[in-house]
Amino acid sequence: MAEMQDAQNAKFQKLRLQRFYLAQLNYLITYIVISVAWFAGQYQGSIWLMLSHIGLGLGTQSVFFALMRSNWNLRLNDPSMTNAQIAVAILLITYLLAFAGPLRGSLIMIYANIMVFGIFQLSRRDFLIHSGLALVCFGALITIEQHYQADTQRFTLNLVEWFILACFLAGLSMTGSYIRELRERLQQRHNTLQAHQETLRGMMGQLQNLATTDPLTGLANRRHFIQEAQRRMTLMRPTQQIGIALIDLDHFKRINDLYGHAAGDQVLQGFATLANSTLRDGDLIARFGGEEFVLLLGNANENALFQCVERLRLRFAEQVFDALPEGVHCTFSAGLALLQPEDDFEACLNDADQALYLAKNSGRNRSEIHQPSYA
Repeated sequence: MAEMQDAQNAKFQKLRLQRFYLAQLNYLITYIVISVAWFAGQYQGSIWLMLSHIGLGLGTQSVFFALMRSNWNLRLNDPSMTNAQIAVAILLITYLLAFAGPLRGSLIMIYANIMVFGIFQLSRRDFLIHSGLALVCFGALITIEQHYQADTQRFTLNLVEWFILACFLAGLSMTGSYIRELRERLQQRHNTLQAHQETLRGMMGQLQNLATTDPLTGLANRRHFIQEAQRRMTLMRPTQQIGIALIDLDHFKRINDLYGHAAGDQVLQGFATLANSTLRDGDLIARFGGEEFVLLLGNANENALFQCVERLRLRFAEQVFDALPEGVHCTFSAGLALLQPEDDFEACLNDADQALYLAKNSGRNRSEIHQPSYA
């Protein structure tokens, strides 16, 4: 669980850094604009003032970058630090506008460009707060200029620019908050759909399990066994053999009659558990019906098949069941047959059934291998 959380944090952190790099492209464009304005003589300040804009930009962005690279930002409620980055950008652009001279009217739209950076992150309240900050900063700038350099015509132009900026920011705040709400609704629907898909997968898995598994023993059922056996036959090499064993619990009806069906169920479940622990991972054991089971042993010869079934038979005969009286043990009889790639599966099952019939007639609690002489 912790590893999954770490992987998710790393994924989101990568996305945050990608957005941060995109923001740096906007800063780079601003640095170019400042430099061009200074070379063109439209920047109202010295070269050191001009360089201070670039220095402040690089300094503040280095701090944000260091916080992200060190993962310190993950401790914050807003790991993207969107609000902080926008606030810093608004202050920096206001500082630039103080020396922009006649270019100010063109550059005030950078405020709107800054707001676009948070269009997927900011709520309507955040948009309005940052828009208010931009308007206050720009309003304070033109008020201070009017105080120190009174010019009624220029002040009127600045107020018109302020009004235009307010209209743009108000519209952007409404549009941005709508886009975020729309994104959240889409994300919610996506999450709901994903949850429904997970539920559907779970239901499909349960249906698949019901269709292929015996509910009492947890083993494969007859249908699944036949399908799997036929599938494995198609994958057999020409010299390969598959072993099949039909297993029937001896006197099982008597156990049900004498000790009850609960005891019979315990015996069936105990056999299934024993078989699963005894057989190899690639082997397949299934409940064929009632007290009858069938075993599929991959890549087996006659001796390997016989030894495998005998080992299971001897262990089962020693198994103790709580539902049975002390000293009462269960046994099984088994009929074995080998399946070649060119053989018919149903015919091989019939051969194993004949061998099982022989084991039953020979005293039970034994295994018999099909021989052509009984065919």
